[in-house]
Amino acid sequence: MAALLLAGAIAALLSCGMTYRNTRSASAGFTQNFVDLNRRMDDSATAVAYDAHLHVLAVGRDSGRLELWDTRKTDSRIARQAHTIRIDHIAIGREDGIVLTASAGATVMNLDPAGMPKVWDARSGELLIALPGEWLGGPVAASPVKGYYLIASADALRLYGHARRAVVGEELRFEGSVTALGSDRKSGLIAVGTSSGELALLKLASTADGARLQIVSRTTTYGMEPRTDVLAVMLRDEGRSLVTVNWLPKRMRRDKPPIIAGQQAEIVQWNTQTWRRERTYPFTLEAVHWASYTPDEPWLVLAGNESRRGRIELIDLNGGVAWRYKANTTHPVAVLLPEIRTGVILQSGEATQIRYLDQQEANPASTTHR
Repeated sequence: MAALLLAGAIAALLSCGMTYRNTRSASAGFTQNFVDLNRRMDDSATAVAYDAHLHVLAVGRDSGRLELWDTRKTDSRIARQAHTIRIDHIAIGREDGIVLTASAGATVMNLDPAGMPKVWDARSGELLIALPGEWLGGPVAASPVKGYYLIASADALRLYGHARRAVVGEELRFEGSVTALGSDRKSGLIAVGTSSGELALLKLASTADGARLQIVSRTTTYGMEPRTDVLAVMLRDEGRSLVTVNWLPKRMRRDKPPIIAGQQAEIVQWNTQTWRRERTYPFTLEAVHWASYTPDEPWLVLAGNESRRGRIELIDLNGGVAWRYKANTTHPVAVLLPEIRTGVILQSGEATQIRYLDQQEANPASTTHR
């Protein structure tokens, strides 16, 4: 009997190993197939998110189409006409198996009746709910508490409770539109950035109805000033640090040719207890239009341009290394799939695969890759 049990255990271990190898192989094949299927497309990607636990890659398009890809398979794409106007923001709810989308549309004054945030089943692509009410498109993000999600609408931040399929609690308002959201499960903190350079830390407080948003502390990048957008907020070190990508105020921007769109930016690491600037990260883009990251990974993804040329730049937050890649548009988006050591740049009419981790190991002393 013991021999049979041992043999069964060995067989199970071998089976697990085979499954793991097959999963990796399928994922590697997925990337190439994804690149092939995105050739000569006339519907540019405007938002993208990836979750390594669900193996779901979500892509939002300029047409308002949502694509859900299972990265364990070479070709598993579900497409839905999610919105009538481009999708600007996507978030994945890992524990609930959902995808949230927000478009550039607005339901205010019935400008875009389909412009509300929507919640989708990450596997089937089924629409679970289109949130009623007045909405102006803003970022979306998972909160640190299971079942609750952050949805911005202009200067208001609202809390969506998935169990109730409804917005819960009272909204919070900020100076300027909410432009960036992030959270940290271990500390329970939520980070908010706005178009006026405001930074805020929040927590969810328990109520009879479930939860509500509560401000813990707040500061500004350089004082309140319009068009000093915070493009990304990333909590690190169990909430002790906050990394932000933000535009500089007008007085601090360098002169640049009129052809360059966007604003001069900086990357800062803040101490969340004192709001002291602990570090700034170097990068080479002259203008930054978009910034994002894959949860639980120490990399920032920047999209922008150098002179008239589009670029994607990856910032290693641990080592301070920057890797730069060409794009055929000044407004690309990109996403990292770290478990298969690759990333994908989505640009005008095509997608490009990048092996950023291989390059990092091959050139550990480099600061940029052109």
